[in-house]
Amino acid sequence: MSWIRRVALMLVACAAAAAAEGVVPARLAPWLDASRDQLLHRAYVPSPERRVGEVRILRRGDATVVQTLLYSKVLSRVVGEIRKKELANWPHSPDAAAYLETLARVQKLIWSRLPSDARVSDRRQKMWIEFVLSPHAALIGVGAFEMDETGGEVRVVSREPLAVLEPSRDYVSRNQRLIAADSFHVEDAAPGLLPEGRK
Repeated sequence: MSWIRRVALMLVACAAAAAAEGVVPARLAPWLDASRDQLLHRAYVPSPERRVGEVRILRRGDATVVQTLLYSKVLSRVVGEIRKKELANWPHSPDAAAYLETLARVQKLIWSRLPSDARVSDRRQKMWIEFVLSPHAALIGVGAFEMDETGGEVRVVSREPLAVLEPSRDYVSRNQRLIAADSFHVEDAAPGLLPEGRK
């Protein structure tokens, strides 16, 4: 990585940290701090051959995190697919409605920031979504990120929180299980997939 790119990434990280202070309440900040994440499982979605992102199951302190990293040139279409699944799983749910409104708003913001310069080599829009559940918190974080990709391996180099929601604990817990089951193609996400005792 060139020194110019390193400096640019540092500036992006600093700007993201400053922006995060206005989005993430101080009491929730520890549960969105990814600096000590432990990766437990990962699956490419919708498949390794046609991937537009990946779902990761993480341990973050006392929390279980189901993290979705989306990197697609047509992020609006991916968000539309999430919308279909969400409405099927949660008809008439205020928590689901708030979540879907947030995804649409963040997707539009990420799209609006995409450089119009045709020389930009990576025109994928990048969004992260996290369902975080600990004994003391249940929340959803949504934001933008920058990444390095080597040999198909994605490494997140900076994150910018753009929205935080605090829906019901049941909504976060059940959605963790639904997302994990769908992404890892299993009937039930609990056995060995989501850490026990963190529901």
